[in-house]
Amino acid sequence: MIDRSKPDYLLLLIVMILISVGMVMVYSASAILADQKFHSSTFFIRKQILWAGISLFLILVLTKVDYHKYDKYARFFLLFSLILLVVVLFSQPTKGATRWIKVGPVVFQPSELFKYALVGFMAHSLSRRKNKISDFRYVLLPYFLILGIASFLIMKEPHLGAILSVSIIFLVMLFVAGTKIKHLLLFSAPLAVAIFTLVFVFGYKKQRVDDYLNSIQHPLEGSYQMRQSVLGLGAGGIIGVGLGEGKQKLFFLPEPHTDFIFATIGEEGGFLTCASIMILFFVLALRGLSIANRAPDDFGFFLALGISLCIFVGALINAGVVVGLLPTTGIPMPFLSYGGSSLIFSSMGIGVLLNISRQARFVSSPRVLNRMGV
Repeated sequence: MIDRSKPDYLLLLIVMILISVGMVMVYSASAILADQKFHSSTFFIRKQILWAGISLFLILVLTKVDYHKYDKYARFFLLFSLILLVVVLFSQPTKGATRWIKVGPVVFQPSELFKYALVGFMAHSLSRRKNKISDFRYVLLPYFLILGIASFLIMKEPHLGAILSVSIIFLVMLFVAGTKIKHLLLFSAPLAVAIFTLVFVFGYKKQRVDDYLNSIQHPLEGSYQMRQSVLGLGAGGIIGVGLGEGKQKLFFLPEPHTDFIFATIGEEGGFLTCASIMILFFVLALRGLSIANRAPDDFGFFLALGISLCIFVGALINAGVVVGLLPTTGIPMPFLSYGGSSLIFSSMGIGVLLNISRQARFVSSPRVLNRMGV
């Protein structure tokens, strides 16, 4: 029996906690910078509160919108997002990159939209071709052509972090759908070679990679941003130096309220707070997989799986960068980092997940494992 009245309240609670923590930490990390740059310590937090309000409204609305409606428009959204990836290349560069499109007061990253549009398209397509997923020529090749075109456009921005995130989500969804490992490797290898060539032959983001590799051998000689991030985490210790008492945000750590807000959290809240946040993301991912497992149809299954991956993979990559395990990528921490694009798109994804959960059914076997033939 399908229950259309009760969404996954635990998932909603986790998101509310993350957004609330994010707003507190955005203010703590940005107040001094905002006061110096805009003569108002609340400049950034006022915008973040506005985006959070819009995000919560979208969650409430999309929770009530039947997710099956997106199935019909999946191809249109994918095409539209690809067009925006072309349009953004002609936008005004910001900090040496053309990642943002500005429409009046609204500024957003097309790569964020593409990530969710790709998930929607793959859910639409895989739900119809589940018995033909091993058809290399007519099924797999078109998928990888789409990924290849999008990756080329995103490289031009440039935004390697977005390529990494999208590629992981793409490959995991195909793997769960039952794609043969040899086919995944066949297409993953050229993508890896292309990125390697861009970095080490043409110098694309080579400095960041060199800084990262150097930081592995000599932790205190890596990039300035990574050093300051790790120093902040070290200063925080187990319980942190206290809310608002962090020193790295005093113009030592660049972007303390955006891509590196997790470092600010680690300094002021300590290891325990960081660990608690990552546990929340882990539980969020588990709830997403549970919703996918109980989805009433294949489209809902793949859609829930993809949305869960979008959020969880983003959190893992951001945390990996902050602690020095990955080179700087430009991926924000979902729900926590300052900015509208990530917060709004992630919240829209949560709204869709909650709607799928309202239509969930009881299943006795792990559907995800069954699809992989385990």
